[in-house]
Amino acid sequence: MIPFKDAASLFHSTPAPVFTVDSHTEGEATRLIVDGIAPLPGPTMMDKLTHFQTHYDDLRCRLTQEPRGSRDILAALVTEPVTTGAKFGLIYMDARRYPYLCGHATMGAVKTLADMGALELKNGENQILVDTPSGPMTALARVEGGRVSSVALDMVPAFVAAEDCKIEVPGFGPVVVDLVCTGGYFAMVDADRLGIPPTMENRETLIDLGMNIIDAANGQLDVAHPLNPGVTTVDVTEFHTTADGRARGSGMVVYGESHMDRSPCGTGTAAKLALLAHRNKLDLFQPYENASPLGTTFQAQLVEKTTMGPNAAWVTRIQGRAWVTGIHQFILDPADPFPRGYLV
Repeated sequence: MIPFKDAASLFHSTPAPVFTVDSHTEGEATRLIVDGIAPLPGPTMMDKLTHFQTHYDDLRCRLTQEPRGSRDILAALVTEPVTTGAKFGLIYMDARRYPYLCGHATMGAVKTLADMGALELKNGENQILVDTPSGPMTALARVEGGRVSSVALDMVPAFVAAEDCKIEVPGFGPVVVDLVCTGGYFAMVDADRLGIPPTMENRETLIDLGMNIIDAANGQLDVAHPLNPGVTTVDVTEFHTTADGRARGSGMVVYGESHMDRSPCGTGTAAKLALLAHRNKLDLFQPYENASPLGTTFQAQLVEKTTMGPNAAWVTRIQGRAWVTGIHQFILDPADPFPRGYLV
């Protein structure tokens, strides 16, 4: 057996190695960056995000594109907190952009940091405040037998920005979308109205259509967050359906570089429940089970009605499970012809 040496000295890596811990949350991968980057400056999470985007965007590409990653990887960087009482901060990134919020990655981060011993938790329910570019978010980690068994999140308030917006999608025709914001803007498409169920057998059709809807929405509709002036684009398409009355539904969320979320999507679930509440189809504290294309589920309920600027908004509590899948040390050989990676 060949003795293992530090990757930096073994392969003469420049810059120093970046350490990540991978996990999946109900099927959706998270690559959590835990070491190898100096602390980011800035008093706010948006300041830290801007600094990372300016100085480390090559690392985003390296970890979320081939040959080290793929378009199906969402990464998150652990940062110092900026809010009193917060345990840590998170900056999210995928092969295309920097999402302002990600529920599944936050669940994965809490589970990962707990397994690493970076969070001191006791059996029962533990409240953890997490800073994000969309604001602080409360996580509730359930510990059984010394291990985190599930994580619940009180998502940032979600609100309906516009309803029944008709856009023209090249190669498909007119599509009606509702614009819902939960950190960033979602183009919500009623799958029953569309006539294409959000199931695995339709994934290629819906991934292609979902990306075209994002492009069409950005070309034909204007969005502006009432409190965060930097949020000005539609970044996600969610094909959704509700079955069994109000109790259960499913969906397919498309974002990034033609990526289908394998989980029920945390922000997508919050957007869906806000839309239902806006239409008086869901009450506060009414349980709702949202299923992914894989059949995994998030348990959700609306726990607060509030406002976001002039808009009525709802806080959704979402509960799911995460599992650590690997520990990695990523290096960059100075002679590598693909230092930023690539997509095919």
